[in-house]
Amino acid sequence: MKRIENKRLVLPNFFTVMNMFCGFFAIVKILQKNFVIGSWLIILASLFDALDGKMARYINKGSKFGIEFDSMADFISFGAAPSILIYLLYLYEFENLGIFLSFIPLVCGGFRLARFNITPVFLKKDSFIGLPIPLYAITISSFVILNYDLWNTMKLNHLSIPMILILSILMISKVKYEKLPQFKFTKNKGNNIKIILVFISFIIISLFKGKAIFPLMVILILFGIVKWLINLAKNPEEDKVADTSTYE
Repeated sequence: MKRIENKRLVLPNFFTVMNMFCGFFAIVKILQKNFVIGSWLIILASLFDALDGKMARYINKGSKFGIEFDSMADFISFGAAPSILIYLLYLYEFENLGIFLSFIPLVCGGFRLARFNITPVFLKKDSFIGLPIPLYAITISSFVILNYDLWNTMKLNHLSIPMILILSILMISKVKYEKLPQFKFTKNKGNNIKIILVFISFIIISLFKGKAIFPLMVILILFGIVKWLINLAKNPEEDKVADTSTYE
């Protein structure tokens, strides 16, 4: 019986390994100055990251080991890889200050992952507290892809520093971001609307290719901020539930 259960755990962990491999491969390509390929590998890692969570829930076989292993993969793919990417693309020009600026999203992402791992289950049910680190990594990577698609170089470098600082703050903030929907139509209208929006997003990405990902990420991030502020204005007490002191 245990052997059967262990086999059922192989598939989610396989996706985690693929996430980690893509992150490692991305770093290799970035160090080789293949910035666009490295950026696409980071985005591919995020797809594997989404699949391992979905698969674990589908077979109802989540585990403490899987959670920790997934966080290690995420730290490589969505923490280290984007920091190295943005440093070698632009921040190296600032020497020691550039190293420090590149480190900020790395440490904020690590904090975000650690906080998530000790968050009570009831707070994880419908949303994430703070910008998930894969969304940060996709935003940075898609920003690079957009620049190279439009100009074949990094023309909007000056936006890099404010962008990584804002995204770093969002990762450790209390701003809530909704989870991916269950990919089946149910009586839950909210879930059905999310499925339609995801489907539309994929159509837009397929039509405009890499150029569409960054604008869609900006919209998603801004929508999360606006929705959180509206909910906070309506119910100020709700935010106290998400206080990080409750995670200790």
